[in-house]
Amino acid sequence: MTTTTTNRVPAPVQWARGLLALVALSHLVVPIVMFAAQSTLRDEIAAQHPDFGPGEVTKSADVAVTSGAAFHGLLLVLCLLLAVKLAGGRPWTRRLTTVSQLLSVVFSVVSWSSSTMFHAVIPVVGALQIAAVVLLWAPPAARRYFTR
Repeated sequence: MTTTTTNRVPAPVQWARGLLALVALSHLVVPIVMFAAQSTLRDEIAAQHPDFGPGEVTKSADVAVTSGAAFHGLLLVLCLLLAVKLAGGRPWTRRLTTVSQLLSVVFSVVSWSSSTMFHAVIPVVGALQIAAVVLLWAPPAARRYFTR
């Protein structure tokens, strides 16, 4: 007779993984929107920096789109990796998720102050990130899962 032990991922951790997938989706969408709305971005840059000529405005918008794509691309990969790795129950995945998501919330202040383009989205994504962290630390089932 064999005994099978299943290490089922608790519901709070599953929810956190789902929230990370949604956050990852936002990191995919942001650069696409920035690229598609470059004229809006240029208008915002021109309004914030009236001393910039047309060439400087265009260059600034190009830099914003490129750096935004790189930054959000890295966060996309990190969120997806963490969403997968959290299922293993290793404590480092919970710690890395916590640090990365809370830092991302702090860094979103830069996005908020840089452009009004994402003002409606930033608080929602920040709430998802904080909720994911809470789900990994607060429920007893999640705490047990990462300390076994």
